[in-house]
Amino acid sequence: MTKSFHKSMIVIAIFLVPSLVFAGVSKFGVSKAKVVSAENTVVIPLEITNEDNLTALDIPLSFSSGVTLKEVDFNNTRVSYFDLKIANINNENKTVVIGLLPQMSSVSKPDLKAGTGIIANLVFEINDPNLTEITIEAISLSNPNHDLAFVYSDVNAVGDFSSRMVTNESEGGGLGFETITVPLLGKGSLPDVFALEQNYPNPFNPSTMIRFDLPKAAYVTLRVYNVLGQEVAVLVDAMKEAGKHSVEFDADQYATGLYFYRIDSESFSETKKMLLLK
Repeated sequence: MTKSFHKSMIVIAIFLVPSLVFAGVSKFGVSKAKVVSAENTVVIPLEITNEDNLTALDIPLSFSSGVTLKEVDFNNTRVSYFDLKIANINNENKTVVIGLLPQMSSVSKPDLKAGTGIIANLVFEINDPNLTEITIEAISLSNPNHDLAFVYSDVNAVGDFSSRMVTNESEGGGLGFETITVPLLGKGSLPDVFALEQNYPNPFNPSTMIRFDLPKAAYVTLRVYNVLGQEVAVLVDAMKEAGKHSVEFDADQYATGLYFYRIDSESFSETKKMLLLK
C-alpha cells in the first residue's frame, strides 16, 4: 500500500523512565519514575499510544537550556523497521523535529499497529552542573511547517484507502500535549543501593557506556567476559567514591558477538549481557 507523508503527524507521550502516557487518543498524564542519568548524560524515551494503525508521525519539540541533544536513537523501538526515521536537531534554537514514515520503498511495510511503546530515545548531555530538570514542549514551526499531529489510516472491505489527521487543534479529539518537566531525580544526592545499569547503547559498535551506583565508597571490579567465560577486559579495579559512575568499554578490537560484564563490590555482585554488532 502506498502512503504519503501528509505533514506533521503524531500522538505522543514523553516519558523518562518517567512516563507521560496517552490514555486513549488525547488524554495526557505523568507517572512517577526515576530519571536515567550517568554523570552528565540523560536518556529520555518517547512513547506513543495509538488506538488504530498510524501511517506517519512528526514530532516538533523544544527543550530547555542547560543541555545539548546529542542524538535521537531509534534502535530497539516500535519504529525500528520504518523506512524513514529523521531527527533534525537544532541545539542553537533548542528544537528537534522527528519524522517517521513506515513506507518509502517498493517493499510493502505495515503501519504502526495499535499499541503502546517507545519510538525513540532522546540522549541529552547536561552542560549546566546545577541543572535539576529538563522541560520539553510541543511547538509549531514554519518554513517548513510542523505541528504536532498524527495520521490514522484504514482500508475498507473493497480495498479503498482512507486517512484522518488529528492535531492539537482538532475538534473533539486534539492531542492535548502539555509542557513536560522532567526532574533529574537523585542528581547531587547519593544512590540508596548498589546497582549495575544496562549498558547504553545496546547493541553497540564499537563502544558503549556501563553505569553503576555506589551508596558508599567501596573497592570495585568491573570485568568483561566473552561467551566462553574468558575475561577480555578489566574496566575497573580500584577504590571508588560513593555516587554514580560510568565507564566506557571500547570493543574496537573485539569480534561481533554476545559479551557479559560483571561488577563485584563488597557483598554486591551482578552480571549483565551486551551485544556487539559490527
